[in-house]
Amino acid sequence: MTTFPQNQHVSIAGDFLDKSAREFAAGEELNGAELLWGAAAYALIAVAQENGWRYDSHGALRNVAIRLETNHRRPQWRSDFNIAEHFHTHFYHGRLTDRRIARDRPKVGRFVNRLLSLLVVQ
Repeated sequence: MTTFPQNQHVSIAGDFLDKSAREFAAGEELNGAELLWGAAAYALIAVAQENGWRYDSHGALRNVAIRLETNHRRPQWRSDFNIAEHFHTHFYHGRLTDRRIARDRPKVGRFVNRLLSLLVVQ
């Protein structure tokens, strides 16, 4: 599987978090939502690479969250993945309310940062 090196995935995850915040601040919620999902996806890929897990599809990224949930015995991992995934869906369908966006955006940011904190090599 050809992909970026892990440190590039880490860098992109951080960049996307920052860009997402700027997009939301500018009122560009669809772009902000997709960048937020992208930050989560890149962080999940970095974790998968470090652990030798598949990361070549959306379903594989979900499985990374499930594996983390199992390995750490914390259902938060899958729950946070689901929240991030809602932003991905919002990009296509605009289904999130302003209230939910305001409530859940910080959760995705924390999810990304928790994922990155698992990494040995950054």
